[in-house]
Amino acid sequence: MPVLLDRTLLVLSAVTTGNLFASLLYYSGYGLNLADEGFYLNFIANPFPYAINYSASLFGFVYHWPYQWAGGDIAVLRMANVTFTMSLGWIVSFLVIRRLWTTRWPEAAVLSAGIASLALCNFFGWWLTPSYYSLTFQSLLMVMTGLLLAESPARIYQVFGWILVGVGGWCCFMAKPTSAAAIALVVVLYVVVLRRKSLLLMLGAAVVALALLIATAYFVDAGITGLLTRMINSAEMEILLGAGHEVSLMFRIDWFATSRSQLGIAVLVAIAYLLSILMGATHKLLSSLVLAAVLILTIAIALLGADPISIKPSTLFLVPAFTCLGAIFYREGLVLTAQTPTSIALALTFLVLPHLFALGSNLNYWNLGAMAGFFWMLAVIALLSPLSQQGCSVAATLLPLSLLAQLLTASLVNGSILKPFRQVKDLHAYTAIMPMPGRGKLVLSQLFHGYLATARAQARAAGLEAGTPVVDLTGLSPTLLYVLETRALGLPWLLGSQPGSNAVAVETLGLENCADLAKAWLLIEPEGPYRLDQASVMASFGAGQADYVAAATFDPPVFDDENPNAARQFLLKPVRPAALAEQTCREARRRRPLSQK
Repeated sequence: MPVLLDRTLLVLSAVTTGNLFASLLYYSGYGLNLADEGFYLNFIANPFPYAINYSASLFGFVYHWPYQWAGGDIAVLRMANVTFTMSLGWIVSFLVIRRLWTTRWPEAAVLSAGIASLALCNFFGWWLTPSYYSLTFQSLLMVMTGLLLAESPARIYQVFGWILVGVGGWCCFMAKPTSAAAIALVVVLYVVVLRRKSLLLMLGAAVVALALLIATAYFVDAGITGLLTRMINSAEMEILLGAGHEVSLMFRIDWFATSRSQLGIAVLVAIAYLLSILMGATHKLLSSLVLAAVLILTIAIALLGADPISIKPSTLFLVPAFTCLGAIFYREGLVLTAQTPTSIALALTFLVLPHLFALGSNLNYWNLGAMAGFFWMLAVIALLSPLSQQGCSVAATLLPLSLLAQLLTASLVNGSILKPFRQVKDLHAYTAIMPMPGRGKLVLSQLFHGYLATARAQARAAGLEAGTPVVDLTGLSPTLLYVLETRALGLPWLLGSQPGSNAVAVETLGLENCADLAKAWLLIEPEGPYRLDQASVMASFGAGQADYVAAATFDPPVFDDENPNAARQFLLKPVRPAALAEQTCREARRRRPLSQK
């Protein structure tokens, strides 16, 4: 009977994992963010014109080719992003379980798949479109996969593992240089602490990463000097923006913000999990019934969209933290006294990875790190591994943890579907199909669909053609430029609302060709809350209000969480002769102080 119950729960767990994964794939064609996703898509679709990159990230060059292979279909690109992330999480979980626990591979495959579902929380807020967040997370997963493969006695796996470490390190640099530097240090410490005789292979991984970086430098900037100049200028632009990306603000301890309800949920869940271990085979039927109830609740959340528990990102840390805290009292501290060097190294590494993921961001490290909260759960698996050597059943220990990961994932993903960031609430209610650039379509809210469709129709009627350069001074509408198939000048997103937004716009537009600025259209939002200073930015390339005529007007949708005071937007068409506008642009640049050139 105990064996039958375990097998039944394993099958149900596999079905639940499939449901969670399938629901995310199904809704990959739903929703679109007005701001951030437009930035991602503009950069991915055409990363080559930009000499400076926001956040010093080069993720657009990495995702450009998958975007081309998908034919510009955003839904397909999102599906690939979700699948790749889930697959990497599954591999890492499987390798950790097989490395630290004694179990057959079919059982390990099902358990690791359930735990890997927590990797889908990287898309919390409905960030399915590839970005520097997803690339950073995928890079960390690749690095950890490589380190785990390097532990294999087979030489071929060791070599492949260190190659993967090198590739993951390069991808992390392309996504987020600050996280890349941190993970390089972690890899070195991991090898030194465990005293592995793999220094030569580690150097090989460094050579792989360096070779890829050099190839990138010649491909992107025709040489190492060009790439170095790009990174320095991008970092200086971040400081000029004044958004809090300075090095002095990078190493900090943020306040862990949570609520009493989430604290209570985390304590109850941790206690329930620890009790399931303590009861063991004594109350097997009762334990199985409780786990079955958890599975039913998870499936109900995933399929029905109702969420009675409403898990928040902070709980992704609280549950593992309370679980580890309670586990150290099990059998007089057995969990601590029976640790191996490998389990300690892995537990500590997984524990800090979410903060390395967030390193360099101007957001709260705990909140952003929760997007990589999957690693916190892996830290629990590593910390509890001594139980495997003391006769504890793998199914009795890891199966509840796997089901717990699925429940947390279902609640967080469902919360993102119900309240996607910077979008109309509840993706389930979206019905308007919007053709997008390329071959794809997205299902949007009627409000957002009306805005984009009206803007596209009016812009085309006014003579705006695909590929036309546009200067976006709204501070919040890069997605509109992507839908209109125009080229955003300066940066893929001229971000508003920051102290140095106007200065960054002037500097980045100063790197554009005057011929492009002469024929560029303008998108403005005179009363918008995130607008850039129209007069000063236009003056930087020798233009004024009289040089444009309003060709179209439209009203952006109101989003309660981010844009409650949206104002009317105007699309301005240049009326000056292109030759005169180009000459005026050059003269304006010559008059600028040398320090601003």
